[in-house]
This record gives sequence, structure tokens and C-alpha cells, in this order.
Amino acid sequence: MRAFYFITLSLVFAPAPAGAQKIIDLGHSLAVTDPSWTGARVFERTPEQGQGYVGGTFSSDEHFGTHLDAPAHFGGAWTVDRIPVDRLVRPGICINVTGKPEDYQVTIADVKAFEAKNGAIPEGSIVMIATGWDARWPDQKKYMNERGGVKHFPGIHPDAAAYLAKDRKIAGLGIDTPSVDYGPSAAFETHKLTMPLNVFHIENAARLTSLPAKGFTLVVAPIKLAGGSGGPTRVFALLP
Repeated sequence: MRAFYFITLSLVFAPAPAGAQKIIDLGHSLAVTDPSWTGARVFERTPEQGQGYVGGTFSSDEHFGTHLDAPAHFGGAWTVDRIPVDRLVRPGICINVTGKPEDYQVTIADVKAFEAKNGAIPEGSIVMIATGWDARWPDQKKYMNERGGVKHFPGIHPDAAAYLAKDRKIAGLGIDTPSVDYGPSAAFETHKLTMPLNVFHIENAARLTSLPAKGFTLVVAPIKLAGGSGGPTRVFALLP
């Protein structure tokens, strides 16, 4: 006979902003048919059903679906399980660049224009870049937009990323495309500039175009994979 033990845990969450009333899910569900970087199947789930229960097993690439890139992915100190939890619940900023060309790179001029209108980006915040590219999800061909072995989608110019990481000292940087580096990048310059400064990334985000420019809190909850370079992640915006 199997014995069952029930343990009650007291969980402490960072408080939502005063009067927070709306929560927006900023991620895609994980599915076998979702786009992957190589086009190969990197996610599997096998459902299981027994007497009185439903379960399952799954396996996944660390960088699949809506996911977090830990700083250790490109030279930083922290694997996904080592990121201080207080860096995962932070004020959110959203820079909207929808309507730009497919290979557009967010520039320092874009960031400074945002600041001229909305004020300086606070130190320690998480900056999300809304491009609208998530409208192409989950079509592998349209989302990766690869031609002649080169992908085409918007990203963040290394100079803008360096400004955010070094001058504004942000905690995280996210985007609704496959990578913070734009599609044609072969050297992952933005990754290499920001991650040694322990800035984490969120990629393949969703519904960023529904966010205001500021005034909300982001909750980033990656799978706590020991030694992981990243992992599938739930991302929420808490709005007043």
C-alpha cells in the first residue's frame, strides 16, 4: 500500500504593484510542432494515464519556445539556477518597434527616443522589445524566415544592447523573436556583450505589443535547471 504525505509550504512572492488588476501571459505554450532554431524536433511529450491519474514525460532543448537564456550561455557567471531570484521580479519596460523591416535592429536612437518620452530606463529593470514578430508563431517557415541558410527577423543592435547593459544596468532583456540578435547575425554579438554583465535574455516572448511603455512589473519564472544555460520559462506582466 502506498503512503501519501502532504506538506504545506509557505510561499513568499514579491508584491504586485499597488492596485494591480491585470495579468498578461507573455509566453507561448510548449508543443512538439513549435518552431526550433534548427528546424529539427527538439521537444517531445509522451502522455501517460494510469488508474485514477494522468501524467506524462517530456524532454526539451534548453532554448526552445518562450525561454530564458542564462548569462552563462555566453560567458556570464550565472547558470539558470544561480540567477538571484530578486532579479526575476522587476519593473518592466517595453520599447515598441512594430512595423519595422524584417532585419531591423533596435538602435541607441530608438532607446533614447523612448527615454525622451518616458524618462530614463530604471537601473535593474527588465526591458522587453515588442516587434510583433510573434504573430508568425508557430509557423516554422514564417517565424524563422530563413532564405539561403540565413534567418531574417528583427533584433537588438549590439550598441543599443551595450547602452542598456552598461549605462542603464538592466537585469534582463527580452524580445518576441527567436533571438535578441537579429536574424542574419552569425556571431551573436548582442549575446556576447550583455551576458558577461549577467544580463539574462528572454526569447520567443508573446503579446509584448499589448504592454504599455512602463508602469508594470515583470515576473520571469524559468525552469530551475541545475547547471542549465537556459530553460523554458513562464513570463507574466502585472499591470495596474
